[in-house]
Amino acid sequence: MAYGRIVFGTDGSAAAARAGDVAAELALSSKAKLTIVGAYTDPTGVDDRIASAMKAAEAAGVRPARIASETRQGAPAEVLAAVAERIDAGLIVASRGVGQKYALSEVSRRLAHGTPCDLLLVSDRQRDPEHVYSRLLIATDGSVTADRAARKGYELAADVHASVEIVFVGHPATGGLITQDTVAVYGGDVETDVHLRQGDPGERILDTAREVDADLIVVGNKGLSGARGFLLGSVPEKVIEQADRDVLLCRTIVQAVTELTPGEGGIIERQGEKLAAYVNDAGDLHLMSARCTHMGCTVAWNPGEKTFDCPCHGSRYSPTGAVVNGPAGRPLPPA
Repeated sequence: MAYGRIVFGTDGSAAAARAGDVAAELALSSKAKLTIVGAYTDPTGVDDRIASAMKAAEAAGVRPARIASETRQGAPAEVLAAVAERIDAGLIVASRGVGQKYALSEVSRRLAHGTPCDLLLVSDRQRDPEHVYSRLLIATDGSVTADRAARKGYELAADVHASVEIVFVGHPATGGLITQDTVAVYGGDVETDVHLRQGDPGERILDTAREVDADLIVVGNKGLSGARGFLLGSVPEKVIEQADRDVLLCRTIVQAVTELTPGEGGIIERQGEKLAAYVNDAGDLHLMSARCTHMGCTVAWNPGEKTFDCPCHGSRYSPTGAVVNGPAGRPLPPA
């Protein structure tokens, strides 16, 4: 299951209605809880907008018991982010904007730079009424953070019964090894084609999306070639700004506890502090500091080895924080 909780914001516009349709379809396919949010400066009509969005979600097949609503005064982007963070949502669904197909609205741009979870930007591109998504394009460079975007993309593809196209931009020999490993680890039974490209990463991702007619581009907000070391750098920013179709921007550093399944770990954020989280086979949650006890770097979950690994000096910890490999000499302390 790709997402356990999904947040969708409505302003009553046709663009918001399209985003709401996608949010409802994803909630239905993922068996997720859907929270519909109305942000306002003037409360006039907000209840009607919420009621209309709830009715549309029910018409799409989402059970009323799995739909919640919330109205709050404030700027839309800030309200959506606050609600998503409070309920530990894994995904915010928002419209790219109204009028100009390729232009981001101010709300979408603010969310892209400050979302507490994954963000799906819905375009006004015509879609198949029978399938929310048929073909996903996943961009990867083999980094740990790009791997999380690949995992989310494959989980979503499995939920909605879509095929996957993977694109790697760089040296073909390197790309062949990286994409082969990505498919082996995350692909499962999802039909996958691989595309190895050279040139500007952002441009080649967009070109490939058009070539294969992908419905959705899946990209991490950090870790793609040319964008290492900063949040929402040139590659993901170019993709979300210039895409003529839907884009899933995966927050690749921290995630929601509700995304973790038994036997899985990840990095979450609580009150500004990064924590290493692991859910054991019995469903019990273990929380530890995500700071390596060697030099204080932030560890990352290694899904292949099921360990928390330090990217700075190679220390490795078990899912519950015990030291597996040094130079760290002390376990990750409980949070």
